[in-house]
Amino acid sequence: MVFQWFHSTAYMMDDEVGSLVEKLKPQFVTKWLKTVCDVRFDVMVMCLLPKPMEFARVGGYWDKSCSAVTQLKEGLNRILCLIPYNVINQPVWECIMPEWLEAIRTEVPDNQLKEFREVLRYVDLCRNHSIIAYVDC
Repeated sequence: MVFQWFHSTAYMMDDEVGSLVEKLKPQFVTKWLKTVCDVRFDVMVMCLLPKPMEFARVGGYWDKSCSAVTQLKEGLNRILCLIPYNVINQPVWECIMPEWLEAIRTEVPDNQLKEFREVLRYVDLCRNHSIIAYVDC
């Protein structure tokens, strides 16, 4: 649910509330997520996979009936919104991205692959820049 929150707040208006939420992310939430990653790397990775365990399917696209293609697009966008906060480190990236690319290869019909073009472009940018805080959501 925390990852969904990052994704949802990435599109907030740039007003007083949006500014306050953006300050909360690095001050509290990002530190907590990095601790979770250090202590329970396996759980962090499981929650970021395209088909996470049932306990991780909370909020956002998991709460509504949508296609596998929509789930993949939304999930990748959610991951990309975490990158500017350095929540996804290199070891996590190396565990999750092969799973995401395989899911896209096997589950997205050829005629819908173009819908992933922009997201995959950002994935490539992240890979080529060692996933430093580069992507703006």
